[in-house]
Amino acid sequence: MNVIIIEDENLAADKLKKMLLKLDDSIRILAVLDTAQRSIDWLKNNDHPDLMLLDIHLGDGKSFDIFEEVEISSHIIFITAYDEYAIKAFKYNCIDYLLKPLKIKDFEFAYNKFKSQYSKQAQRQGISGIINQINKKPFKTRFLVRQATMLISVKSSEVAYAYTKDRYHFIKTISGIDYPIDNNLDELENQLDGDEYFRVNRQFIVRYSAIANVYAWFDNKIKLLVSPVAYQDIIISRLRATEFKKWLDK
Repeated sequence: MNVIIIEDENLAADKLKKMLLKLDDSIRILAVLDTAQRSIDWLKNNDHPDLMLLDIHLGDGKSFDIFEEVEISSHIIFITAYDEYAIKAFKYNCIDYLLKPLKIKDFEFAYNKFKSQYSKQAQRQGISGIINQINKKPFKTRFLVRQATMLISVKSSEVAYAYTKDRYHFIKTISGIDYPIDNNLDELENQLDGDEYFRVNRQFIVRYSAIANVYAWFDNKIKLLVSPVAYQDIIISRLRATEFKKWLDK
């Protein structure tokens, strides 16, 4: 179970860590972040955790600002000293809304509620995975894209990588042309041949033949250079890096 804590008070963050590990010592706390911007940067460059613990008032704004920049897939428990944001909080993937000073009984109740939902979700995904294997369709071989008023069919073999930029989705061809597409990367990840393509982070799916160089990076991360050159640095998180290296070594 992977968790991140977004809290700008050191004492409150330490208290949350102790409470978490007391409830479940198998939990991995991936990061403790104290501003909305640091949280946005982290979430854009790392796989999202199973659970996020969020304070609302941070040093540079409110944690709601994070949702404006990043599509969050994690379950969320809000922990705050303010009660006026409860309705807004439940618009997101919110398990519970807890008020400070935090009581262990309230936190335990919220965490158990999360575990129950997480378990049911894992079961559904497991059954869905079996069904998908039974009904498995051939890998995607072409993309229908629009260029001005023309519709163009691009072969998957001509695609170097797919990427997301400013909430829009694109493919980049080997020849360096960018085409907007309707599919998001979550959909594409299941449609493309996993031997040829790898989802390196939330912004990029990269084809093996498009990889120019692989570098060991800070904190056991990996930096990837691709051809054609990407619009931003491609950084693979420490957790994702292990799986990526296995993929390279097939």
